[in-house]
Amino acid sequence: MMDQKQYRVYFPIIFLLSWLGLTIFIFIFGPYKYKITHSFVFYSYLLAVHIALLLGYLRGQRSYGRGFQIKIDYYRFVKISIIISFSYFILKLILTFGGDLRHFSETFKNASKTYLSSSVRHSNIFSYLDIIFTPISLIAITNAIFSYKNLGRRYRYSVFILILFSIASAIGSATRSGIVQTLIISMAAFSLGVYKKNIILKYYHKVLIFVFGATLVIGFLIYSSLLTNTRGGRIVNNPLTKEPPRKDFFLTRVTSPELHPLINNVSFYISHSYYRLNKAMNLPFKGLGFGLSNSYFIMDNIESLTGWSGLKNISYGVRLDKGIGSGYGLYWSTFYTWIASDFTFPGTIIVVFFIGYFFSLALKDTLFSQNPLSVTVFCSFFYFIFHFAFNNPLQDGAGLTTYLFVPVIWFIFRKKF
Repeated sequence: MMDQKQYRVYFPIIFLLSWLGLTIFIFIFGPYKYKITHSFVFYSYLLAVHIALLLGYLRGQRSYGRGFQIKIDYYRFVKISIIISFSYFILKLILTFGGDLRHFSETFKNASKTYLSSSVRHSNIFSYLDIIFTPISLIAITNAIFSYKNLGRRYRYSVFILILFSIASAIGSATRSGIVQTLIISMAAFSLGVYKKNIILKYYHKVLIFVFGATLVIGFLIYSSLLTNTRGGRIVNNPLTKEPPRKDFFLTRVTSPELHPLINNVSFYISHSYYRLNKAMNLPFKGLGFGLSNSYFIMDNIESLTGWSGLKNISYGVRLDKGIGSGYGLYWSTFYTWIASDFTFPGTIIVVFFIGYFFSLALKDTLFSQNPLSVTVFCSFFYFIFHFAFNNPLQDGAGLTTYLFVPVIWFIFRKKF
């Protein structure tokens, strides 16, 4: 039997650290200059956060993979989750008369109009039902991709339809986050399948994957360009600093003027949250939320039920939004900014260590047992860490059940030694 401690996988953490490093690189050297307060402290903090993530992952790789305490038929469990997810998807599609999908073609004509009328901007009963069904759908999608060759064609096709329509719905709402989330989580599940040898790649498969990946990147950039030109307007001056882009930025010099708005928008989209993080680190400390002040969903519901808005007075993210007179979601603030409201900025370093640790444990469990929750938790943490540079994925009810409650259930019911 393979020695689990000798079988260690480092690609996921290398990939994610490289991605996070790229976002910081764009922040420092991109088309917009940002004035940083106490730059040594700021960059030392970012370095400490990433070291903590790496150390947590390395510690997890020294552990043994474990199974699930409850005996379940893995493939039966996955098939049931697919049936539930697909049935809910059809029901939701019928009762919402197509939902955001019906605006798919309109997005390419007037993205601003479709965005303002989308479910992202207007809640309905399904916004609350998603709290229950989104984790089930994620279990279905991640495990179907992971165990692809061991599922019947109808189950695989059902999941492909779920993925395609999730992307189409994101386009119908003129947003990018849903597309990124679906693709990143699917990529993580696919990588797991390759590690586990559920998916065997031949040379021509690798060529096709490369072509498909390149097509996705180009398509996403074209779509981002569309949103840049028709949804929120072209960014010229930085919306946060009011300063114009650098004239000596190397991509600006080597590309045509038609591409400059896209370059500026994508760069701002990826990197401006670090500027907000620096702002947050220099705000006065107003107390701890103890797990309640990092999510608008939690704070809004507590305020609506009790009338108490004290958590919003504590939250760094809310205070940043109020400081510039914007609502939530207009600008991002990094995961670190939000979670510091509950655990302080030094405490966030410890939180990140444990995220890296649990991420690594979920990978171990997936490779050495048949546990559908460990597959989903690994993919969820993969996206969670990928999203560190932008925002806190726990901002809504579906985010809480997907990225918090499912990992908690997985961890509680891991086999004991």
